[in-house]
Amino acid sequence: MAAHLRRSVILSETLGQASLTALRQANRRHDVVAVQITDRFELELPNLGFLVLKDAETGEVIEVNSGDERRRAAFARRQAERQRDLRRLFSSAGIDSIQLRTDRPYAAELGRFFETREKRRRHG
Repeated sequence: MAAHLRRSVILSETLGQASLTALRQANRRHDVVAVQITDRFELELPNLGFLVLKDAETGEVIEVNSGDERRRAAFARRQAERQRDLRRLFSSAGIDSIQLRTDRPYAAELGRFFETREKRRRHG
């Protein structure tokens, strides 16, 4: 690693909204790794019947029938696409990324990620 690079941690709920240019600039000056912590219910809608949901930022209230299998499948597809888009964004910016799940142990996975990353960086 070049001596002029500094290691930094960037925490952001809106990292996916960052521009490719801003991410590339940050990665040129710092050793940036995107660590996404995701709850399973951010990726899959549970079958709980009718839900009343309120957007914490806008205050918008909607009713969703989570018992509808097609709606749950559509939600899962949209979230999978969002995850792929985020991985592509980070990759395009030259940023390594890892997704950790709140419903799974993370210590070993995180250790393997950084061990593999370090080996790759040392060997080219």
